[in-house]
Amino acid sequence: MARPPFDPEGFEGPLEIPSGVVAAMIAHCVREAPRECCGLLGGAPPRVGSFHPLRNAATAAETRYDADPRDLIDAVVDLRRRDAEILAIYHSHPRWEAVPSRTDLDENHYGAVPRIIVSLLTDPPDVRVWRLGRDDFQEVPWVAVDDDALHPPTAGE
Repeated sequence: MARPPFDPEGFEGPLEIPSGVVAAMIAHCVREAPRECCGLLGGAPPRVGSFHPLRNAATAAETRYDADPRDLIDAVVDLRRRDAEILAIYHSHPRWEAVPSRTDLDENHYGAVPRIIVSLLTDPPDVRVWRLGRDDFQEVPWVAVDDDALHPPTAGE
């Protein structure tokens, strides 16, 4: 029997993120600085099971992100193959706090799907999860968990 589709509107958390994914996500953010980076986390709610770093194709990549279309398609195909869903979208704020900006709200194309923002202002980086609205945002709880259910990345990650 198929599980019901992920309803991000009703998801209260906590989002369970394997510690290896948290480390890989932070490493991706640090590696791309001073550019913003982005990616997807996939799985079956509430547990993240895969990490999909995406290239930032934005022309003003130090202050914006725009996922490379080919990378995004490849990640979604991989998630469908696994019968998984997008559980969160992440991006970095190399020079700002881990709080959604007006640009984050204005360019929200995935509705209530949780957004992870990684701020590089602190060491260690600050990782926070948000649900974005048109003009507001709410923090979503998350926890780091063991890596036992983590899927390996797809080719090219």
